[in-house]
Amino acid sequence: MIHRSTLARSLAGAALALTLAGGAALAQTAPAKPGAKPAAPAAAQQAPAAGQQAAGPQQIPAIPIPWMKRCRQEPSINKEVCELEQTIITDTGQFLVRFGVFEVQDDPKKAFTVAFPTGLLLRNGFRVALANEQPILGTFVMCDERFCRGDIQVDQGFVDRMKKAPGLTLQVANAVGRLISYPIGLGDFAKVYDGPQTDQKVFEGQIAKIQEQVKARQEALKAEAEQREQQTKAGLEKLGAEKLKNAPAQ
Repeated sequence: MIHRSTLARSLAGAALALTLAGGAALAQTAPAKPGAKPAAPAAAQQAPAAGQQAAGPQQIPAIPIPWMKRCRQEPSINKEVCELEQTIITDTGQFLVRFGVFEVQDDPKKAFTVAFPTGLLLRNGFRVALANEQPILGTFVMCDERFCRGDIQVDQGFVDRMKKAPGLTLQVANAVGRLISYPIGLGDFAKVYDGPQTDQKVFEGQIAKIQEQVKARQEALKAEAEQREQQTKAGLEKLGAEKLKNAPAQ
């Protein structure tokens, strides 16, 4: 049996965060292969509030961090526990969501785990739906200053379907009750689940490439903002000069 306290401690220690110079946090994708489907969506979608006309979902450019598999011997139960996690961030490094599977050796009960940024309507929990399946409801376990973590008890059948599914959708309500959906491709989940633990050096190399990508995007946005500021300043100066030129002589 997976004890909730054990799971909560595991999740608390599992947050792999690498901080960029701009203050954005990375948590944990291999670079996409030519012609391959992306391992995660290019966006999170925010559903319209009740009574509000849908003008299309809000698109947030996103980057999937590679799947990570970690296993360790848990002294308190004298069994091996394994965690598989993937994290999705924006192209500027902002954390969007982390999800995965937590399991204990020889235990048929497993946990599908999630972590979202704070600012949620916690009493609504969260939902996960594998492709072509009905969503199932999960509850939040704990929150800290950055994340709210939750889990759903699942079994090997769920994991087997997850290994074959092209993707899943995570849903959570924000503080004002608006539903936010994260359609996510499952990429290399099956390969990582059935394979050995993640090679830390390889993973760090992948993270370094993503950090470079995020930094380049941050610098591009900064340059765009500075250019707009200069254009605005020049426009105001031109407008002021024209007003002075056309002002009546005293």
